[in-house]
Amino acid sequence: MNWKRNLLINRVMAKKHSKSQAKEISEKTFELNITTELLNISKSFIWYMDHSPLSHFLDETIWREFLNQSVFFAEGLTQDQESKVGGGYDVSIHCKHPISGSGRLMFLQYKAGKRVGYCQNKESHFNKDNSISSGSEHAMFTFNDAAKKRQHSILQELAKNNNIQAESVMYVFPRITETIDFYDKVGNLIENSSFVPVLDLDEQAKKQSPAITINEGVVHKYRTSYDGLKSEVNFFFFKYIYTNYHLQKLLGEMICVQLERFFKILKKRREFRNDKFQFEIIRILEHAIFNSITSYFKTNITEFVLDDIRFYLRKIEQYFSYDTIPNAPSTYTTIVPKQGLKLELQEFENYSSINYQIF
Repeated sequence: MNWKRNLLINRVMAKKHSKSQAKEISEKTFELNITTELLNISKSFIWYMDHSPLSHFLDETIWREFLNQSVFFAEGLTQDQESKVGGGYDVSIHCKHPISGSGRLMFLQYKAGKRVGYCQNKESHFNKDNSISSGSEHAMFTFNDAAKKRQHSILQELAKNNNIQAESVMYVFPRITETIDFYDKVGNLIENSSFVPVLDLDEQAKKQSPAITINEGVVHKYRTSYDGLKSEVNFFFFKYIYTNYHLQKLLGEMICVQLERFFKILKKRREFRNDKFQFEIIRILEHAIFNSITSYFKTNITEFVLDDIRFYLRKIEQYFSYDTIPNAPSTYTTIVPKQGLKLELQEFENYSSINYQIF
């Protein structure tokens, strides 16, 4: 029945022209599905471990305990209209994880895009005169259009907050604009999305000559080719250099967090029997994680993911003799301590469009 699907795709593509189309997929749809993928990838090594030579040495309830505590949820920031003291108010974000005692927080600001035939800016990657060989069609996203056109500034302020890791505040631009393409890529949405730290946009803008500021009160566009290799930002135009580096580092860190929780279960159950067991479980984990990552991604996206994981596993190995499990890295995720994470928000600011994810 492939001919029917190809016919449908051809009909959809035939409708595309130089003007942009309406969005076919909502931001909430992307948020729900991409966060699910992030969680599944971060713990997928467990399925490989379950079929490893060590599996029969471990109580099967260990896997159940680990999987039952793997959660990922989203909440929104809200404004306390009654707070008038000090020009702002405090918000406390809580998440006490049953295993590690602390949750991890990320501000992933999802944006839904639409297909555009070309950009009229003569400097654009996607101007017809500049893209004869690669084509001018691209995905276009609008940002800073919410919170009275201050959404980007609010995200900047969060990224610069001393209690929040700057790289844990990101835009997510899924390079998927048609429903039929979404259905085709479900389960592989992450690889087809651009993960862009908010402050990296500002840093690259400042490096332009003359320097560019992403101003509040102005709606901006993020444009990208569907393979993610070409990107740019306008209102004030500049070409943005995008790589998968930040996505790889985020995934590596999330897997390390899951490893921390897994080893804490082993420690609690006194499963560290001897040096040989410790060496074997590290070796098998490396193999399991490599298999789980490479089975998911079609492109070569494993370099930084595996480097960070191997480094963390070496740290765990060193700590075995101290009967202590080191904390997973915290660069692309912010630790939510047991007592909660305190944030001071500005009074009368509209935070209703800002969501955070915790796992």
